[in-house]
Amino acid sequence: MCYASAEGHSRNARADEVLVVRRQPHGSNWLVSPEDASTAVCLRTGTEVELLYIPEETQRRFGLPVEVKTNFRTDDWWRRDVFVLRNGRKVVLRKLQEGQVIRVLSVPAGSAQEEVSLQEEQTENRIEVERTPRHPLRR
Repeated sequence: MCYASAEGHSRNARADEVLVVRRQPHGSNWLVSPEDASTAVCLRTGTEVELLYIPEETQRRFGLPVEVKTNFRTDDWWRRDVFVLRNGRKVVLRKLQEGQVIRVLSVPAGSAQEEVSLQEEQTENRIEVERTPRHPLRR
């Protein structure tokens, strides 16, 4: 799951951070940091999370306790973002209520390194662009 906001901002989730579900104007749900609701936070398949303070309506709908540990994955066939419970039952991200709190317990190996590599690449590209000589247009 990785979406960009209207401004194009997104980032990968980090272990031990708290996220919240925010409903977007077009109807889908994104995960965002409570401190920055304009930046979508991306989960990778295999990310272990804990749904916290699950609202009563959601508990009844999916037969959940107040808190539950799950694994995140993208259902390839339907391209849906789902949280898979220990018993195999799935909870679709778009079905969660806005404001649902989610704590990232662990991210798959390689995710943190990929994020660092992407940041280094962006920095290198910016430096390369800054060093490129600019030539005036010839007429």
